[in-house]
Amino acid sequence: MKGILYVKMRLLWVLIVPGLLFSQGWFTQTSGTNKPLFDVHFADNQNGWIASITNSIFHTTDGGDNWVDLEPTPSVNYYSIHFVSTQEGWAAGNFGQIRYTTDAGTTWADQNSTVDGYLWDMYFIDEDHGWMAGGRPEGFPGPDPTRYILYTSNGGGSWSTQLYQNDEFALHSIHFFDANIGYAAGETGAIFNTTDGGGVWTQQTSGTIREFTAVHAVTPDTAWAVGVNGLVVRTTNGGSTWDSLYLGTLHHFSHIQFVDALTGWISGGDNTHATILHTTDGGATWVMQDAGTNNYLYGFFFLDADIGWAVGYDGTIIHTTTGGTGIEESVGFAEEPFTDVILAQNSPNPFSNMTSISFSLPQSARVKLAIYDLIGQEVETLVDREMSAGHHNITFSGKNLPNGVYFYRLNTGTATRTKMCVLLK
Repeated sequence: MKGILYVKMRLLWVLIVPGLLFSQGWFTQTSGTNKPLFDVHFADNQNGWIASITNSIFHTTDGGDNWVDLEPTPSVNYYSIHFVSTQEGWAAGNFGQIRYTTDAGTTWADQNSTVDGYLWDMYFIDEDHGWMAGGRPEGFPGPDPTRYILYTSNGGGSWSTQLYQNDEFALHSIHFFDANIGYAAGETGAIFNTTDGGGVWTQQTSGTIREFTAVHAVTPDTAWAVGVNGLVVRTTNGGSTWDSLYLGTLHHFSHIQFVDALTGWISGGDNTHATILHTTDGGATWVMQDAGTNNYLYGFFFLDADIGWAVGYDGTIIHTTTGGTGIEESVGFAEEPFTDVILAQNSPNPFSNMTSISFSLPQSARVKLAIYDLIGQEVETLVDREMSAGHHNITFSGKNLPNGVYFYRLNTGTATRTKMCVLLK
């Protein structure tokens, strides 16, 4: 009798435990490295690649159970990777370097990008047609910053410049809905749109000067962009107007992806937390998911509504087969009002002209936001008035101040918050 009971209990355990593990949402995969992992892309549910900003490309042929460092040479800091099949793909990084493979990454060939800055992101709609977005930082390797968008119609055999602007800061993300409709976004709140495959790129008004890190076209008319300090904007009319949204956190956002008009994710975090937000209603509501790690997440990739991977700091790789939904998933941000005064780091920082300072109030209060120099003298008052509860964003121009280190202080009468910023003209 005990033997039969034991067999039944073992059978019940075999049936229940996989279900519990399955329902955890996200679980960790072993990368075998502590390098920061920046971008990830899968051709199918077995074959995937990860770009590292420390000269490595990692490859798996078993869905991420095992990862191998391909150790491509020469060394490149890779920021973006994209594969159009299990064999053919591209990786891009610093100093305008583009590398191309037709054997899953065993060997790589260099392609001529015609630029010398950083290539932050790429998107291919097929094996021939692709775009890259990037820019050159101010002072390195030239005196003036630039932003640019590159295009190929022959698989990278040649790259042409669709957009090139001097004295403008870099673009960090590019995405196309189809062969014609695409968006690019980057520093100083820049968003560009094209409706003819990049023949013409038109700059749109985003309503912010904060840095965008990712953009995603969901439908012909709807697109989302995310960035630093909880920055989220959305358009539903092809970019004619962009609405600023607050999702309940001032964590930095690094990436956004939708697999259909309703289902999408946002990743990011701060110094001590990973952040994954998930929507199943087109962004009307967002729910925080348990990432299973505290490490910042730089990027992620979903094959469909269930299967996805995310990568980040310290060699972090996490994987889900449930769309990230599990028994430890928390309630949505919309149902979690914050209870403390929050002052975010200004962006950009350092800044040369304009910067943005964000803060959140749990209730209405008399607010003073002021700038101070290193000896504690107030040099400028940005806000001194009654303000409502919620999220606020204030623009600060340092054009009348000399270069240097400054402090900005938020005082609500019951709380004081202070952070440092750097002005470099």
